[in-house]
Amino acid sequence: MKQLQSIFDVAPIVDDPFVGEPLYGAKKEVLLVDLFAGIGGFHYGVAAAAAKHQKSVRTLLVSELDPECRATYAKNHPLDKDVLCGDINAINLASFSSNLEADVVTAGFPCQPFSNSGAKMGLSDERGQFYFRIEEIIKFFSAKSFILENVPGIRTNGGGSYKTQLSTSHSHMGKTMRFFEKNLLKLTDQYEIKWHEISSSDLGSPQVRKRVFIVGIRKDFIPKETELDLRKLPSFEPNAFIKVQIEDEADKSLVLNKQQEANIRKLMRDSIRIGVKPFGPTFHDGMRRVGKAYSCDGGNVGQAYHAYGLVPTLTKVWARFMPIYFPAPGEVPPSVHSPVIEISDLYGTGNLRKVSVAEAMLLQGFPKSFVSHENRQLAYQHAGNAVNAKVVREIASLLFNFIGNP
Repeated sequence: MKQLQSIFDVAPIVDDPFVGEPLYGAKKEVLLVDLFAGIGGFHYGVAAAAAKHQKSVRTLLVSELDPECRATYAKNHPLDKDVLCGDINAINLASFSSNLEADVVTAGFPCQPFSNSGAKMGLSDERGQFYFRIEEIIKFFSAKSFILENVPGIRTNGGGSYKTQLSTSHSHMGKTMRFFEKNLLKLTDQYEIKWHEISSSDLGSPQVRKRVFIVGIRKDFIPKETELDLRKLPSFEPNAFIKVQIEDEADKSLVLNKQQEANIRKLMRDSIRIGVKPFGPTFHDGMRRVGKAYSCDGGNVGQAYHAYGLVPTLTKVWARFMPIYFPAPGEVPPSVHSPVIEISDLYGTGNLRKVSVAEAMLLQGFPKSFVSHENRQLAYQHAGNAVNAKVVREIASLLFNFIGNP
């Protein structure tokens, strides 16, 4: 279908929407510097790419400001002593060895200055003034490659319309992205650099999550007459929602309130009445919406989504309110790829509940073994803020094709 057409130039293939388990203890290692690391989405993506070549990941430096994120990161990833740090601006690089070249530096830098859900203060927000520290760390570790990630709003933030020299997905950009390009271009004597907007759904995730990825690779690893082309990432067929068996199906934390459920089921019942429109759920960008919108805590407006379709971008709030409709036994499930759905008397009688923490993490491409924070609200926030590990895996795999054996 047109709504699900890949942005890439290769035929889509079928694969799990989440990455495999990391490989530990391999003789060969990929050396990682993980900045603004969150709970480790970049680490999982890089580790999954490394595992394809029978390699482990060893972190030279991990920086994350939030202590709860740091605790979750440490719980899920083996770390050498003293590599896990807090504020990136407080790191004393002199205490780290500069003799080891990082294979990849990753940074999911703060998105609030550029996000549609934020004030869009851009570079005037102190959280937007981080680039030069990232650049300093890239140079300190003589990084062979780097992957930076942010919300799509960074592309147009600041207003204006400037021609881009580094994008493989857009021809123009705003003032903020122009600032980044001006500084990135100063690195192009050493690095081949491109930026590209990618949706996780193009890589098989059931979530439509668009993000800008800025990717660089040292030129001594790129053969002459060869360029870094982020359009050559593989494309994967979108999957259906990944349902995780809930230990307690009556878990009240996943139950909608009576008014929310009534709103959703009413429109679903109306859909099967003759002459009532819209007939069945709406279908847009692969997302199959069912029921009426309703208000959530914090002023957010929610919508329910069919399990056989994609879901919208998780946020730290929306992750814990998103309702999913699971078809009833005997109800014919639709194809994930088609807007067509068979409406029968069973439609609307299935189970409606919120996404669980485990399901939210799978939507972000994390492996099944991931252990979330024990505080459920924090765990949902972490999920909404995470980078999609599946997207990172494919970008890192492309870079490793150039870097070769560390």
